[in-house]
Amino acid sequence: MANMGKTLTALGSYWKGRKPLILNKACILGCLLPATADSKRDLEIFEMLMAMDGESLQYRLKQKKDKTSRELIERVNHTPYKELVQAASRPEECADDLFGHIWDEVNAHLGTRAGSFPELVEQLGMMRFGHRPRLADTFCGSGQIPFEAARLGCDVYASDLNPVACMM
Repeated sequence: MANMGKTLTALGSYWKGRKPLILNKACILGCLLPATADSKRDLEIFEMLMAMDGESLQYRLKQKKDKTSRELIERVNHTPYKELVQAASRPEECADDLFGHIWDEVNAHLGTRAGSFPELVEQLGMMRFGHRPRLADTFCGSGQIPFEAARLGCDVYASDLNPVACMM
């Protein structure tokens, strides 16, 4: 929670009430991904897209380059998941090649031909809506939801009455 009712912190450069972009990504992908008859595999695919699978976690630990993460890489199979996630870099802090290993499995499961998130989002949108997904956020505040949606490949429309929020 931000101080003083989620207002800008002394009109500073960031909004303390913001959620991590990864949460917005999870919501957007969750709205687009189809539910199949194999719910266990659906979850595995979602975890790959969120960089929560084993190979992605190891990559994220290597990106951190501190003593704790190096120790965890050696015992990754015997460490609680929560501890691994806390020690690893966040997916948005990693290079794009974090997701290079997932596309064959994702495409085979979803019936797509994507090699990136914008391609995947466009193909899922075409399958579900007949066009690229559109996101409208009429009270966008600092714009974290539209930002992540645009980064994923959605057509985005955003506005806010608060001029300070729009400047951010």
